[in-house]
Amino acid sequence: MASNASTSSSFVKMAAPISPLLLDLHTPSGQALVALGAGVLSHLAYFKHGEHHNQGVYIIFFYLAAVPVLALSLWRFESLSLLASAVRTVALVVSYFAGLYGSMTLYRGLFHPLRKFDGPFLARFSNLYHSWLLAEKSDNYRLMTNLHNKYGEIVRTGPHNLSVNVPEAVQLVLGSKSKCYKSPWYDASLPLVNLHSTRNLKEHERRRKVFNKAFSPAALVAYEERITPLSQLWCDQVAKFAGQPINATAWFKYFAFDAMGELGFGESFHMIDRDDNRWLPDLLMAGMADIAQQQPIPWATPVLHRLPVTAGSRGAMKFISFVEAQVAKRKARGPNGKADILTNLLDTYEKSEKKDQDYQWLRGDTRLTIVGGSDTTATTLAYIFYYLCKYPEQVRKLRAEFEPLLAASGTEHLVVKDVAKAVHLNGVIHEALRMNPPIPSGYPRVTPPEGLEIAGKYIPGGTTVVIPLRTMGRSESCYERAEEFVPERWYSRPEMIKHKDAFAAFGIGPFACIGKALSLVEIRNLIVKILTRFDPAFAPGEDGSRFMEEAKDHFIIEVPSIKMVFKERKV
Repeated sequence: MASNASTSSSFVKMAAPISPLLLDLHTPSGQALVALGAGVLSHLAYFKHGEHHNQGVYIIFFYLAAVPVLALSLWRFESLSLLASAVRTVALVVSYFAGLYGSMTLYRGLFHPLRKFDGPFLARFSNLYHSWLLAEKSDNYRLMTNLHNKYGEIVRTGPHNLSVNVPEAVQLVLGSKSKCYKSPWYDASLPLVNLHSTRNLKEHERRRKVFNKAFSPAALVAYEERITPLSQLWCDQVAKFAGQPINATAWFKYFAFDAMGELGFGESFHMIDRDDNRWLPDLLMAGMADIAQQQPIPWATPVLHRLPVTAGSRGAMKFISFVEAQVAKRKARGPNGKADILTNLLDTYEKSEKKDQDYQWLRGDTRLTIVGGSDTTATTLAYIFYYLCKYPEQVRKLRAEFEPLLAASGTEHLVVKDVAKAVHLNGVIHEALRMNPPIPSGYPRVTPPEGLEIAGKYIPGGTTVVIPLRTMGRSESCYERAEEFVPERWYSRPEMIKHKDAFAAFGIGPFACIGKALSLVEIRNLIVKILTRFDPAFAPGEDGSRFMEEAKDHFIIEVPSIKMVFKERKV
């Protein structure tokens, strides 16, 4: 008993000097210490766990509201002057955020499960570092290649983020058996949701069934009959330039957008033959640029969407109005005997018992129809003709292959049964996609709770993982002579492909692009039409170097203009 009393007495004497600091909440130092602890606790109990990107707006509003409430409380209950309460409030806010970010910094730098993975020093502390790098040049595909060259096959690109340039990882992360799920970035369009953005696998399966009929083999045959006149119109319009240079990038966009208008909404957007809607591709890409820059910081998207000046300056409302006008026109026109993608979407909506929920799906999927079915096709066409201009022998090989097929079938385009025979044409398309995938930096996924093992290394659960598709497509670990354009590797030189299952230009697994087959139909159709009628070449003074070096990564690749000439053949 005496010993215990003595010990207690000693403890009281030792604690006496600091007890006012700990217990007197009326002193500035005591309040600051509490604020510091509250910041640490906020990190350890809340921010460290789960996803909070969709609460970003509410968190900011909470902090903004807390500041005046705190100042008024100090003025009212501490009997401070307004100036003194304001100064005290600033000190407490600084203390709180010092605790919050100090705790985050220590955890992410020294104790985080990803601390053993190498990468840029600043990236381990905040995703703002990655976003800042994207803001400067929008060349994430090149940034990822440089990081992997410097740090190896697995690079830490953020506090909870890894870029994985390992061939086996493609199936593990994206494949049909993968337990990984889409990252928070896919919530960027909420409350709108579409087939591409939904993170719910069951919802995705349900919605994919709505699209399946529109992309059936029978539908594709019917679509090609309507694509051929557009290819013919494209050639007729380009022929009017009489071999003078044109911006090929823009003209491939006109074709792809008109094709999607025709097949998606039942009516061409008339970009090929008129200039009324030619503003649409640039507007769409400007919106994608915003979203892509925010990919490392998904909490920023819902915040910025609530700033009218930001949304308006990027023309988001103009794009929304355009899409909804196309839907209204299609509904007013009614069935016209021509199948289109929107027919299935409208039928599902009209039969739905959950009109409010499915209206958001309708709005989201109609926008996806334009975005997903146009720019990616146009970009792939631009890359293909870059290679055809650079390597004219490829044009001769293509003509030698498809001209006999056209003569035998008596058609102006490759019929379905002949597509498999056009091995070099398919090889050219695949090779262009390998070297320049439309989604160059890949699809961000989150590892399941039990984690994932890649290349003998354990990736903890809850880690955002991305496969940099362009980097992998040009990697010697996947392909021999990876930086060379060799279409034959896809049919007669299979030994040049070391990991065929690492090719994912259209995505793979349950979330693979449903429009892949349609996009390939459009690409084959226009290639055959152009090469039947024209000899493509770089315009004088053009070598394509700027086209290749200045492409921007907005999740979807945006290629700059490239000047080409299309001279009518002398047959």
